[in-house]
Amino acid sequence: MPTVLVVSCGLAVGLLLLWGVAWRQTQGSTLTAPCAWGILSTGLLLLLVLAQAEVVEGRALGLLRYAAGVSTYCPLMAVLGAKRPQHRGWQWVVLSLWLVVVSSAGQNLVAGSLARIELPVVWKLFLCGLIALGPLNYWATSNWLSALLVAAGQGILMGEFLGWGEFAPWRLPTALVCFFLGALWPWLRNRRMVNTTGSELAARWFALRDGYGAFWGLRVMQRVNETAELRQWPVRLTWQGLENVAGASQVQLSTGQAAEIESTLDTLLRRFLVTSRLGEAQIEQPEDVLP
Repeated sequence: MPTVLVVSCGLAVGLLLLWGVAWRQTQGSTLTAPCAWGILSTGLLLLLVLAQAEVVEGRALGLLRYAAGVSTYCPLMAVLGAKRPQHRGWQWVVLSLWLVVVSSAGQNLVAGSLARIELPVVWKLFLCGLIALGPLNYWATSNWLSALLVAAGQGILMGEFLGWGEFAPWRLPTALVCFFLGALWPWLRNRRMVNTTGSELAARWFALRDGYGAFWGLRVMQRVNETAELRQWPVRLTWQGLENVAGASQVQLSTGQAAEIESTLDTLLRRFLVTSRLGEAQIEQPEDVLP
């Protein structure tokens, strides 16, 4: 068995294990659906590894590469709809998007005389935008490196369809390396991480910010600060946590104000995470951005 095939299979199996750990640790939150999509996508990548070793290059194999590559977009798309109660229905949107993108390319391949998939410019721009969406969503979080690695893997894997060079055997194993490192980095970081935030409120906020990215983090921050203005709290929620309105280094809150802030955050975070676990398991989610 070729060394490249063994390494590729090992990376795919390792990635499946990391997704499995993430799925287990995110039980009770709305991040379980993105983890499930990650498991499905990695399963297709593993199938692609085995198929490329056994099947002669042809239209069917090209379509499988395309379908597996497009599936790596699904976890992030699932995160964008990960708010209760619509998070369950949103998964049908993710599935529909994947099927539409794959079936349109498949129809063109089958009906046409081309030997490989040729995407219209609009589709190429759309898929490139989805690749850029991950780093944009997680750039200001502790998972920025994972987002960049995943985007690099997607670009390498989908390069032949986006006009970034022809098919080459090195694309799949290289993409798997990027995906594996992208999933491994948050796990290693959380293994070493010590909670130095100084408060449970900060830990809850960072769990949401790093797990769901800027798309949901900014919306929650806006809602909290709107409530803070109405109730005249002396603090505002920023990307780095609670800060005094006057810019003081120490935030001084009365017992009543702290209870109000915690209640407000709990109400908002209940749409995403399990409130009772925010200070424990939810702060240690390892694969919040996986491919």
